[in-house]
Order: sequence, then structure tokens, then C-alpha cells
Amino acid sequence: MTRNAIGLACVILTLLPGNASRAEELAASTTITAGELAVEFRDNSQSPQILSGVQSLRNLALAPDYDAFDPDAPGSSAGLNFEHIIAGHSTPDNKFTPRHGRYTLHQIDEQTCELRRNREDSPWDVSSTLRYKVTPPYYIDFEFRCTPHDVSKFGVRNYALFFWADYMNEVDDIALHFRGVNRLGDDEQWIAADAPQTHPDYLGGGTYRHLDAQPLTYDDDHNFKLNVWSYDWPRYTVPCYVGRAAHGMTLMLMFDRSYTSADEIRFSLFKFKVKDEHRRPAWDFQYVIHSVEAEKEYGFRGRLLWKKFVSYDDCLDEYNVWAKKVQE
Repeated sequence: MTRNAIGLACVILTLLPGNASRAEELAASTTITAGELAVEFRDNSQSPQILSGVQSLRNLALAPDYDAFDPDAPGSSAGLNFEHIIAGHSTPDNKFTPRHGRYTLHQIDEQTCELRRNREDSPWDVSSTLRYKVTPPYYIDFEFRCTPHDVSKFGVRNYALFFWADYMNEVDDIALHFRGVNRLGDDEQWIAADAPQTHPDYLGGGTYRHLDAQPLTYDDDHNFKLNVWSYDWPRYTVPCYVGRAAHGMTLMLMFDRSYTSADEIRFSLFKFKVKDEHRRPAWDFQYVIHSVEAEKEYGFRGRLLWKKFVSYDDCLDEYNVWAKKVQE
């Protein structure tokens, strides 16, 4: 039996009565093939050596030998990887806590699986689920839901920043491309954002926020500023971004919200693995809850696309079609 088959068999055990405890320990991975995509999902059982989320992503029709995510460094390689929960004050829990502790993988049906984290397994006292569905021909639809149980964890600033990483394989263009404006009053256009070193808290990259969003405030002694500050400009106007990967492929992320007084989506680009010998950026994103309330459920929906790049207008059409369905 192959490793993936073993992972799938173990995940299915989680659906059987009387086996929940043992099954969750064994449910390391499952591979789902639907449409053009073959996607391997993993739990937290070997994290941080092997990360949870999407361990590999291949388009079998268009680039079968090219994994979208960095295949050479398992400890820093994955997509849609739940990496951080961050508050506005300094605490050791700002760094990498979702990568540690139980985060179990459950098979829902042939196309769908879900990662589940109980409150007692999170230093932030947050329970959460992250559901993935591989949708033909070349999409991963995902939904994150979470419930904070202890508001005091988020301090006087009372926001919660949830961060996901996409550690890319070789790409043709480092930049994140999104619809936005370069300055207030400018016309909306496609922008290539390459995370320049223009902020005092810059460390390898930075974050872009929505046109209507304000910067997050944080304590002067914050221990993880790199993921909290954001560029003043440019700002995005449409909640999706496009990355130009190698072999003519494109990774596109789209979201069901941009900015409200309750929550927001932000885009991040980090270039720690952009070197002379490799061009492997992290095309990341954040979900921010403002004014956290205890025992209230929060969340968002998104879609990942992995296909050949056609044009930026084609990407915008993909978002518009999906957004219309989400709103129905």
C-alpha cells in the first residue's frame, strides 16, 4: 500500500464509531484527485517538520511534474498552511502556534477533507476548522471557521490576525498581482506588488491591505512585527490576487470579503527564499478579526485556482464568476 493510500485509509477511520482517538493519531495524509488536480493534504502529526494543509498541488493535465509548492524543504513547504495567530502585543504565542499541537484531518467525502483544532490544543483558546474541497476542473474551495473562547488572550488592542502561508516552487514573477490603486484618487488598475523595503519594520516582505482599511496598531515591543504592519500604498480593491508561476502556470487566491469594520483580508508577499539560485516566494494571506468577541463564530470562504495563465482579464472573470456564486 502506498503512503497516500495509507493516509486515506487512516482518515476514513475517523468516520467510524469507537475509533476516533486512534484514527486521529494515524490520519497523516490523504490525496484527492478531481478534475485536473491531484492534491495531497496533511495533518499536524509531523509538523513542523512536514506542514499541515496542502502538501503538494499538481495539475495533471497541464503540468503533471510541477508541484506548485516548494518540494525541497518539507519544513518550509506547503500551501494554505495555517501558520500564525497574532495579537497586537508581544507574546511567544504570536509565532507558529497553529503548527504545533493536534490538528486532525478528517475525510468528508471523495472531494472534501477538513482540518479540526480544539480549543485546548490552541494556546489562544481558539477552536477552528479548515475545510477543503477539490472542485473540477482546477480549483480548491476552502472555508475557515473559528471561535475565540477567551477575549483576554488578545489584549487591549483586541484584534486577532490569522495567517496562512503558500510556499511556492519556482516562479516566473515574484510579485503579487491585484486590482487596486497606487494612490488615493487614482484609477483602479492591475498592480504588480513586489514588497519593497520601505518600512522600518520590514523583514523580507510585507502586507497589502484594502483601500478602505486602516493600518493595524501594535505595541512598540511587539515580537513579530513583520506580519502586522502593512504598506500605505498600493492598496487592493478586489479581494483576489494572482501569482505567475513557472511553466506558464498561475496560482490565484480569491476571497468572499475584503474589508468591513468586523473583519478583513490582507495579502502578504515574503521573499526569504528568493535567491540567485531559486525564485521561491511566499504568496501569503491574512484574515483579521476586529473587536474579538468570546464564543462568537467568525470565518471566510476562498478559492484557489491552479491552471495555465491566460490573461489578467481572464483571472478577473474567474473571480467574478465565483463571487456571484458565493453571493447566491
